[in-house]
Amino acid sequence: MPISLTTIQGAQLADLSKTRSNADLARSVPNFNFVDLGGQSSNLANIRGVGSFSPVSPDDTSVVFYVDEAPQSVYGIAPNLMDTERVEVLRGPQGTLFGRNAQGGAVNIVSRLPTFDRSFSLTGEWGTRAYGLGELIANSPLIPDVLAGRVALRYQNFGGDVPNVLLGGNDAATQIGAFRGSLLYTPTERTTVTFSGSYAKDDDTVPRWLLRGAADFPVSAVNPRNEVNRENQNYNLKVRHDFGPMIFESVSNFQRTTSFQVTDLTDSLVFAKLTGLPSSFFSTPGADLAKIGINENTWLEEVRLSAPKGSAVAWTTGLNFYRTEAALNGDGRSVTPAYATATGIRNNTFTTNSYAAFGEATVPLIGALKGTLGLRATHEEKDAVYRYRGVGTPGTVSSYAQNLGLSDDFLTGRAALSYDWAADFMTYASVARGYVTGGFPANSINNPLGKPEVPFAASTSWTYETGFKSELLNHRLKLTGALFFNDVKNGHLFVFNVPTASFTIATLDYQSWGGELEAAFRVMPGFELLGGIGVTRAELVNVPFGGATGARDGNRVPNVAPLTANLGFQYQTSAAPLGLSGDVFLRSSYQFVGVRAADVANSFDLPSYGVVNGRLGWKHQSFDAYVFANNLFDERYEVFGQSFGPATQSVRVGQGRIVGVGATARF
Repeated sequence: MPISLTTIQGAQLADLSKTRSNADLARSVPNFNFVDLGGQSSNLANIRGVGSFSPVSPDDTSVVFYVDEAPQSVYGIAPNLMDTERVEVLRGPQGTLFGRNAQGGAVNIVSRLPTFDRSFSLTGEWGTRAYGLGELIANSPLIPDVLAGRVALRYQNFGGDVPNVLLGGNDAATQIGAFRGSLLYTPTERTTVTFSGSYAKDDDTVPRWLLRGAADFPVSAVNPRNEVNRENQNYNLKVRHDFGPMIFESVSNFQRTTSFQVTDLTDSLVFAKLTGLPSSFFSTPGADLAKIGINENTWLEEVRLSAPKGSAVAWTTGLNFYRTEAALNGDGRSVTPAYATATGIRNNTFTTNSYAAFGEATVPLIGALKGTLGLRATHEEKDAVYRYRGVGTPGTVSSYAQNLGLSDDFLTGRAALSYDWAADFMTYASVARGYVTGGFPANSINNPLGKPEVPFAASTSWTYETGFKSELLNHRLKLTGALFFNDVKNGHLFVFNVPTASFTIATLDYQSWGGELEAAFRVMPGFELLGGIGVTRAELVNVPFGGATGARDGNRVPNVAPLTANLGFQYQTSAAPLGLSGDVFLRSSYQFVGVRAADVANSFDLPSYGVVNGRLGWKHQSFDAYVFANNLFDERYEVFGQSFGPATQSVRVGQGRIVGVGATARF
């Protein structure tokens, strides 16, 4: 396949953080940056410097997360990786087969399907900072060789690790519950039907406004604690039938996402330093408070035909329909003048209908040279309804109403040439067109001032890539690499406006270039080394002179690390020398993320950091026991930042160290 792809599976997948899965996943893949914005934005990322810095609207993201072929909302819960077969991270525009808005790439999460074997496992983990996890997975045939079922259930808790100096105790607590049930139906040898239904709930108190450089950093000073409560329902039906000359597949999906967030707008430490007033001035409970609720329903229907595996000409064609309905309801109250645009009652609704036809084919040309051509034609219709009611805040209007609509037609796709120099070595070169649709801002900051919200423009891009894939040393060494150049027009970036303490839209041009190299080396049976390195330079270009954003030509694109790297090993050997049956195992990884600019003005940098994870245990046919450490050296790294001026900066921090024990019993 002429594309840059990283697959996470097996032990490497099992060791990913259970409470911060997206962040840990991103650090395991070169040139993949998770944007840990917090609040209700859980599925936000950039790949090779291309991606939204903050979601402009409910469907605005340049890197799309998919679970079993269904796109996830940027406001949805981070995909729970329980009982997952593999995760594929595809770099570069994926607008042909994966669909809309995948300008920077796609993350494809594939769940385990039911099988016709009977199995049962129970896992428990206990650790520091009130960490705990319980997981049950059961699989059973219901009708031999015809119907099978599978159930996965998980609950996990983290007690928090950011002290709150006003309320006592810790912020940044997390509780996650998840359930998935699935059925596999095979009425004939040629027909397969799979159905899954899942429910997930994710509650956290992770603070966003932490004063950088505060004594005993990180510490929080909000009252009440920030709370984000999210729920997700997901129903997926897939039908596959082998007609012989072609394969028919249909995917039907419905998702419902609800979330509610309570935010203290003025952390006392941040605003005391910003204004020079005593911190007690900002400590009144509920004085500066925002409540935001988001409800979103999405529907997906896709049908496609494709060539059987091994065909001389590989091809796929299909039709896609996608619809999303999102409602954002807000209630903000503030006595701080800077937050006038955050006050009032909002009832905003957004609807998108997307229709697409797509096709891609890979054709042998001359000898070992192959050509790939793919194209996707999309028509979209969007509507937005804004309703605002003031609450008496000086400078705001009593009410405001606005209706907006747009339609768009666009093409995405790619062309590639690949050459198989040998059975285990190929090179490729490609050019791809990326596109992220325009639309309407979800957070209405103009309506409170009696002004209309302004639609944002679509973002377009061209991506040029060349790379290679190889298996050497009798398949013991897998080595892949790629070089790339991205040219993005009207990239969807956000700007933090200090006078109004609000985020506003900035559509700016930028370019990124660099490369990645990955290797997996099986040194000997039971001992494997894994590693990867990514280099990206992403800069703003064609910035209008005199703009209020602070952006300038040559400024670095926010939250893009110039260097990302990961290195790990896994070793497993017989436990007989210890007088035990089974095996002992040791796994460890080091994940590095380089310096990143905090905003488009490059006001300050988020420093580089490294995270070390490890696991040591004993594995038997029916029982495992282990000790583990996530973030072993308790690195309190910064993942997101806002500048309130030269002397006041706030940041969001990653999760600290968790050390614990775990066990799995299989029956």
